[in-house]
Amino acid sequence: MKFTFTVIVLCLTTLVCSAQKKVYIPKLWSTDPALSKWSYQRSYETENFFLVWGPKAGLDPKNNPGTTSLTFDPKFVTDTLEYIFKKYIKEYHLISNDTTTLFGKYKTIIVMTNTWDDGGPIDFAVASQYDDTVPAMFVDRSATLDGGAISHEYAHCLQFMMHLEYNNVNGAGFSNDYGSFFFETHANFMRNHLYPSAAGYDLPRWMGTGNFQWGSTRHHYDAFDLCFYIEQVDSLNMVTDLWKKSAVNETPLMTYKRLKGWTQAQLNDFMFDYSKRQVAYDYPLYGIDKVKRAQRDFFKAQQPNNLWRQYVILDSIGKPSATGGRFVVPDASVPQDYGFNIIPLYPTCAEKKVFIKFKGHTDVNQVNGWRYGFVTTKADGTVSRYGPTYGDAEKEISFTMNDTEANLYLVVSGAPEQNTLYLVEPGWPKTYRHPYELNIANALPESYQPGFRSDLKVNGHPHSNGGGWVSNSSTVDASVRVGAKAVVLGNSRITGNAVIGGTAYVQDAIVSGNAQIIGNSNVTQGTYSENVIVKDNAILNGSVGKGSAIFKTNTLEFGGEYSGDIILGGDSEVGSCSTGVYYQFPNYTNGRFGFCDGKGVTDPSNVDINNAYSLFSDDQMAFSGTVTCDGIAVVDTVKKASTNMLKAVIYPNPVIDQLALHIDNQFKAANLSVEIYTTAGQRVMQLNRPVALGNSVLQVSGSNLAVGLYYVKITGGDKTLKLKFLKQ
Repeated sequence: MKFTFTVIVLCLTTLVCSAQKKVYIPKLWSTDPALSKWSYQRSYETENFFLVWGPKAGLDPKNNPGTTSLTFDPKFVTDTLEYIFKKYIKEYHLISNDTTTLFGKYKTIIVMTNTWDDGGPIDFAVASQYDDTVPAMFVDRSATLDGGAISHEYAHCLQFMMHLEYNNVNGAGFSNDYGSFFFETHANFMRNHLYPSAAGYDLPRWMGTGNFQWGSTRHHYDAFDLCFYIEQVDSLNMVTDLWKKSAVNETPLMTYKRLKGWTQAQLNDFMFDYSKRQVAYDYPLYGIDKVKRAQRDFFKAQQPNNLWRQYVILDSIGKPSATGGRFVVPDASVPQDYGFNIIPLYPTCAEKKVFIKFKGHTDVNQVNGWRYGFVTTKADGTVSRYGPTYGDAEKEISFTMNDTEANLYLVVSGAPEQNTLYLVEPGWPKTYRHPYELNIANALPESYQPGFRSDLKVNGHPHSNGGGWVSNSSTVDASVRVGAKAVVLGNSRITGNAVIGGTAYVQDAIVSGNAQIIGNSNVTQGTYSENVIVKDNAILNGSVGKGSAIFKTNTLEFGGEYSGDIILGGDSEVGSCSTGVYYQFPNYTNGRFGFCDGKGVTDPSNVDINNAYSLFSDDQMAFSGTVTCDGIAVVDTVKKASTNMLKAVIYPNPVIDQLALHIDNQFKAANLSVEIYTTAGQRVMQLNRPVALGNSVLQVSGSNLAVGLYYVKITGGDKTLKLKFLKQ
């Protein structure tokens, strides 16, 4: 009996031993001058990881007095990795850990960088594999202080192993120049499962590039919302299958479309369902929605310069009326394939019914298509309602808000009629765009509403030349023009004949000479002088611009010095330079091999694949029916308004603290009812006061009113008069 028991124990021990993962020593470690000095004495093992470090960190890297950069705890690093392993492998089942697989046979190698002799690895955090056999990660100690960076890199390790174990074709996201952007998108997607707070890390870039194609490498670290939506609709396994089941040279969207058995139209519908949720980041899995809304709200309250191109600012065609008008999406903001626009709408009618005529330019390229519809949110920023989805190139639509809805948006996405394979980094000129025009009735789009940017207009004053807002901490010469919608904030210094126009945002910057910061550009810090022009949606942070440098379209530059006649546009991000035209990030796939190659506007890389177009006529954009408002009408109160023998004018307008209502009462009404309404139809004040015949002045306090547009309704006997005023 005792003998039998011993045999059983030995067998069990043998099985356990055979199931343990082994340490794989890469071939390179025998030839590389630095890594060949590896040693088991400078290593640490756990069930699934083998961590090694170089001679500089010594035998005990926990104790390196005075050398913080070489101090780390191997146990803490591997404990964190084991936690990530448990989530990714045992809970999410991204890859099999069976001993029959390479992944189940060998421990993942972790190499601590910057601990080796000259020539050794120095990266912050990268992932790879050795000998098509074992995953490997190279990380600096600063990347191991928490799980954020290493959970991202470990996802890369698993991507390599999925390729080796399941699907070694050059499919979606792997080793092809069409889908390689997905490496980073998917790695951040997986990281955010474990560390959801990281979902808001790079939100400004994502908000500033939403109109770019989904696979753009200008935001590929931040495009993970779509993966969460796929997980929400299908499962996490479906996202994983974008790796495991991709075909040669597919992009993730092509794989998803094939796995779902969809037509292109069905894919476009799905992509719009995803896009319209961007209004409130309505992706509830793991609390991603709350994280992103909180980060956005923080920026709005504390760092508004980081909001960049959160919403699309339309160009007006002609002068808009107080209730709407004709508009076109600026070329810089046009949605690319599967990109999207978010356009806030501010109803001007008490019943809050908005009419829109949408008309797309179908002759710009061979794939032009659109999806569009309305979204409303509650006061807390969460979604209230999604309206119907529309896909016609031309259509008249309407939407009526209800009393529980605080905000209204129109969302438009680029919905190509056929998928286009883009090489990585195609650049703005080589990506299809989907322009459109709008006729809007009973609402004003972003930047045209009264009170635009009122939240920024504190501790400052309107500039004497142009009426734009200048903070008291900034200095702006009288010779400078600051347009009515522009703002100059922080500790800016603006001198000479400089122009700050359009809806430009300038903070903590020095602008001089004939420099122009115009359009919807965003400039924070830096120096801009001579004949520099910054326009369209250009974003500059801490840069130096001089000479005749032009920054336009969607260029995004952090630091760097730009001079001469350089032109930066498209979706370029280019280092310091003084010559050439740059409409894309340099990459061998787009023919730009350096940050300062000097190529001109006629270079093939800069030639646009989209055709130019002409604006539609008024007749083409006219509504086919009546689009009237049954609520409070908009009346221009700069002039005296009257209804029969009841006349009134508001002064001053805009109102700051006190509202003086000058009433000419020529009919028999001993009392007048005076009511003040918001544009949403909410009554905020009601007065019943005796008013004598003839001229009277009624003083009303406006100090308790929030900044914005209001309507006054005056009723006496059977007569009613309606006026509007702006509270600043």
